[in-house]
Amino acid sequence: MFNKIWIFLFAFSIFLFSCATSYKTTKSKLNKKATYAVVPFYNFTETPMAGLRVSHLIEGVLRAKNYRVLNRYWKEEEDLSAEEIKNLITELKNKNVNYIVSGTVNEWRYKTGIDGEPAVSFTIYVLDTSTGNIVWSGALSRSGLSYESLGVTAQSLIEKVIK
Repeated sequence: MFNKIWIFLFAFSIFLFSCATSYKTTKSKLNKKATYAVVPFYNFTETPMAGLRVSHLIEGVLRAKNYRVLNRYWKEEEDLSAEEIKNLITELKNKNVNYIVSGTVNEWRYKTGIDGEPAVSFTIYVLDTSTGNIVWSGALSRSGLSYESLGVTAQSLIEKVIK
């Protein structure tokens, strides 16, 4: 009986920590009346187009929550270089855009092992085009369950932090 309890507690603790979620954001809130432009995120992973995937998810969540989002300005065939993203941000500052949403993708993969759980980690920065300052930021990471996809795992994080 005693051994069964320890086995149960061990298995339960593995379950709890296997789907850990972590996020930190600044206290300020985003202005729904402002105009936003989402640019491709810098991809620091080995997964091709992870930066584009995260930027599309963020754009979709912003639109679903009734934020005013400018249509995309970039081609979607491949990852953009850091220089191309910087040029895009400079170009958008000259348009009627109040805020630019950018960031980095640090992890976008399925863990190796029996279950192949999704693992995502990325940062979000919202830049004020008039000052160039970051007015909102978030650092998000999550390891999902084996039946979840990378997109579902990332979207659940994004929906928690964008109000």
